[in-house]
Amino acid sequence: MALSRHHRIALVGACATSAIALGDAVVHGLTGDNSVFSDDSGRSALIALGGIVHGLTYVALAAVLVAERVRFVGTNLVARGARWVLMGGLAVLAIGFLLVVPVLAFAGQPEGAVGAAWAGTATVGFLAMILGSLTLGLALLRTSALGVGARVLAMMLPVAGLTALVAYAAPSWAHPAYVETTLHFGIALLGVSASRVAQPPKRAATASPTAAV
Repeated sequence: MALSRHHRIALVGACATSAIALGDAVVHGLTGDNSVFSDDSGRSALIALGGIVHGLTYVALAAVLVAERVRFVGTNLVARGARWVLMGGLAVLAIGFLLVVPVLAFAGQPEGAVGAAWAGTATVGFLAMILGSLTLGLALLRTSALGVGARVLAMMLPVAGLTALVAYAAPSWAHPAYVETTLHFGIALLGVSASRVAQPPKRAATASPTAAV
């Protein structure tokens, strides 16, 4: 698979956020508590660091959607609309995790007015990101216009189903990290191994009036 620079950067971010999320899932599964990166850990520096890592990853994922915009031209209306919804969600989350989360981490007042406003905004951003990603993956099942990434995004649905089964069988191991990991890697891989973008036909060369003389 040929990876462009924006893919490589986004994959680094996906690996970092997935390590944080899956680590939290393991800690919660083994102990019932959240990891040191969670909002209730009391570790201000680590909470801020986790927020910055997530924020930069959201920027990198949005950059993939911008860089691969030409590939969306020939896709269906649902896929193109989902891309805009996804970009909006990523933009909201990137700004919040880069600017708001570090401030709240060190202010120690997550339950105040700013914290409540951010919680509501983040909820909207996460919903836009999750629904936009899932819709995009499902809308591109019949085409290879976005390659591997679209297939990974479509896997969010069965991963969510398996997470629900885990929640029933072993509640302490149920965690959004599984869907989040699938989502991040799916967006990061959009355009990888994709079908070639159709190029407009070249105009036939116009013969010169003096060519036949």
